[in-house]
Amino acid sequence: MKAEYPAHPHGNALHFKKEHCMKKIKRLAAVLLAGIMALALLTACGGSDPGNPEFEAKVETAYLAALNNKFGKTFENDAAIRALAVSYVAENSGADSLTGSARCKTEGSEKTVVRQVQLCFDTKSSKPDAYVPLFYEAAKTEAIKANNTNVQVLLRTVNKEIANADKNGITLELTALGVGAKTIGGKTYVAIGFELTNTTP
Repeated sequence: MKAEYPAHPHGNALHFKKEHCMKKIKRLAAVLLAGIMALALLTACGGSDPGNPEFEAKVETAYLAALNNKFGKTFENDAAIRALAVSYVAENSGADSLTGSARCKTEGSEKTVVRQVQLCFDTKSSKPDAYVPLFYEAAKTEAIKANNTNVQVLLRTVNKEIANADKNGITLELTALGVGAKTIGGKTYVAIGFELTNTTP
């Protein structure tokens, strides 16, 4: 026969306190877990890549100099074109290749002002209508040299736009040039662009 021990006078109270504490601990653990998950999500989506502003500025300077030389101009890097270029680089990050039309982005209208940016492509790796984005790596680049083919393509585009508009009785004037560079995953991509303004009398 088992011995029976008298119940502790505070037994029920202690059991209640224990359950209450366990509930608090579980609730706290759930809150902490939710916080950690939210922080991880923010880190993943909040652009953890800091980029390389100093190197990006050097790339932009090199390309702007090449553009001005090719066009025979002395433009500063246009802020609106640069912003469009940087956003378009980011928009196409991760793309292995782009079609000819996808490589360019245009905003505005030839009725007033039109801007276009073109993602620079690697002339060695690209194929017809499969343009591989060109990039630079700061650690592997001693001197930044603008890709002449991309600069030449932009010049041809501008001349073609002006000529086509002229056939329709519209006068377009080159009023700005711009470059935008953005570093993603250690690779600095670049887009170049122009602004045409309707100056028809």
